[in-house]
Amino acid sequence: MKLGLSGTALMAVLTACSSEDSTVVPSTSGSFSINLSESAYAALASVGGYVKIDNVIIARISSGNTSSDYAAIARLCPHEKKDKMIYEKSSGEFRCTDHNWYFKTSGKGDGNASTTGFTVSISGTTLTIS
Repeated sequence: MKLGLSGTALMAVLTACSSEDSTVVPSTSGSFSINLSESAYAALASVGGYVKIDNVIIARISSGNTSSDYAAIARLCPHEKKDKMIYEKSSGEFRCTDHNWYFKTSGKGDGNASTTGFTVSISGTTLTIS
């Protein structure tokens, strides 16, 4: 019996994990990292842009390139656990579009329940949420 991969199958395996892959890289500590240079995260290049990854919403809140220029909180509203969270550049806060509840970039609620805020760190183009 001969085992192996054909040329086409081998190329598919070798290219499946290329640098263009926009998958989230989890770690054993429960944190994950993304490469900001990937097109999947292009919204984070502009202040006010945001992306949703797993159970987290990440926003670019100012124009620098330090960890304090990004914020990340739980993406589900604590009221009814709906995925309706957005980041509003005009208010500088996250908002649930279903109930108009606002959340500081730390996750603290504005007169309503709070949600989980995450720590953000950056090294080069790698943004880590923990």
